[in-house]
Amino acid sequence: MQQSFCLPVTEESGNELCYISHPNYDRRIRCDIFGNLDMNENWGGWEVWRFIKSGDDGSFVITSWTHHKKVPCSDGNGRVYATENKEGSWTKWRVVKHPTREGVRIESVDHGRFLAFSGHDLYTMDKENDTAWFIEPATNHFFISNVSHDRRLSSSESNTFTSENRKDWEKWIIQPEGNMGEFSICSVTHGKYLNSIQDNDNLVVSEPKHLWNIISLPHGGIYVQSARTGRRISCNHDKHAYTTDNSHNVGCEEVWKLEPIMPGTISKNHIWSMVGIGVGAVAMPFLVMGAVGAIGFGSGGIVAQSMAAGMMSAEAIASRGGVIAGGTVATLQSIGAAGLGVGLTSATAASGAVVGGGIAALCQDNESSITVSEHSKHYPLCSWRLWS
Repeated sequence: MQQSFCLPVTEESGNELCYISHPNYDRRIRCDIFGNLDMNENWGGWEVWRFIKSGDDGSFVITSWTHHKKVPCSDGNGRVYATENKEGSWTKWRVVKHPTREGVRIESVDHGRFLAFSGHDLYTMDKENDTAWFIEPATNHFFISNVSHDRRLSSSESNTFTSENRKDWEKWIIQPEGNMGEFSICSVTHGKYLNSIQDNDNLVVSEPKHLWNIISLPHGGIYVQSARTGRRISCNHDKHAYTTDNSHNVGCEEVWKLEPIMPGTISKNHIWSMVGIGVGAVAMPFLVMGAVGAIGFGSGGIVAQSMAAGMMSAEAIASRGGVIAGGTVATLQSIGAAGLGVGLTSATAASGAVVGGGIAALCQDNESSITVSEHSKHYPLCSWRLWS
């Protein structure tokens, strides 16, 4: 999914949200609708996992993002299964870079066995063969919001502008490219790349791929700076998106936030909740969708000047080097975007606000690998390719 390095997606609590992918079979570990573990080819909500740090040795308790009570565990015989008992040492896993192959090893702390996949079944083995996994961020789709004016970066077929909406034209794919800290930014709707013009302040979308540096700021937010021109994206008082050469101080107008667009999901319990409604159970999800849509959470995103937009503006966004797209608002927006029913609401609201952060704050050496202190050597997990 990712090629070299990426933007981690974490919750306010600091827990990273990731896919666990097997490179040979192109399958992700999934906690299915019934809370059981298997492997699947999708990149959806059931395949997202929350890594909760358990110690300074790189060990984690891994919980399903959708079925938040479910954790993968293993026994001494190699069986891997989901449980709701998070207290035992059998639920702890250690993540380290594989010493001989591309990827990471996921080792059972209790049994010293390595997570593996046969092509049919998940299991653990006491050998290091075939134990390489890729850990990827839960999404690379973002809204890019200006801190000063609460506007989203948007585009038409050729031009950029800002908008109050969080709809299709405001969605961007941020993909790692080239050197460490360089990214392409592509419009989801138009399939064209954000581009800075060399000799003026125009910000356009075009076919050639343009590279950007995403620079995390110590007090939250980011700069988005052209790797070629050195110009930063800004939003002036007229809500116009342009680039500046940094020759004057424009304050917060250059500061942006990344709001992750998480995949839609729904759990077994919420499906049964819908069934338990009784008469009208079939129609109810559509009625709920109607209600959610009516307040501004539509399939294309949040509608300007709607109740939903007001909720987004009112909800506090506290970021730490990234951006929180959080809580109830993010959940309702996900319902509208995914077209899911009532089950999604409590399923994702319980998972907490989400932060989209960069790795620009981490140190780098001349070989473009991340160098961090021992106690934090396993963060961010999705940047394992850069671990030294």
